[in-house]
Amino acid sequence: MMKNEDPTRTVRSLFEMGSEEPPLPEVEQEIDDRKAEAKRVIKRIYAIFEDHRDAAVSLKIKLGPQDLSFVLEALRQHAKGGAGTPVPGSRGEIHGYCLNRLFEELVEEPSNILFTTKTGPDTMRYDAMNAEFWIECLDLMEQTFCPPQD
Repeated sequence: MMKNEDPTRTVRSLFEMGSEEPPLPEVEQEIDDRKAEAKRVIKRIYAIFEDHRDAAVSLKIKLGPQDLSFVLEALRQHAKGGAGTPVPGSRGEIHGYCLNRLFEELVEEPSNILFTTKTGPDTMRYDAMNAEFWIECLDLMEQTFCPPQD
């Protein structure tokens, strides 16, 4: 380096500020068979609900379709930017704990269910489920497992 040379100009940053990660291509998440994918997601969600329902029995709590409906509504609110918790419909402290634990596990599911997007001839990108499709799955699950209350 020469005496008159500005030292900041000789050192090049490995990453430019704000570009530590490459930008994702603007590709809409396409799902070829939405109904089949939704059924796959619902099967997974329902298995988690069954696990929580079985675990709640030891606490003398019976989780049913109405409880599932409360949790699904909280998940929808969360997907739309709301808090989602505490889950409404609690019939007591232990019951509320069971509902909120179920919510806490299910709220992570969209990031655990990955879809692939082809980004080049030999490359794929894995994306978490988008909120729109997650809400579709929650709606279908409620229609399937939570009959309307009279």
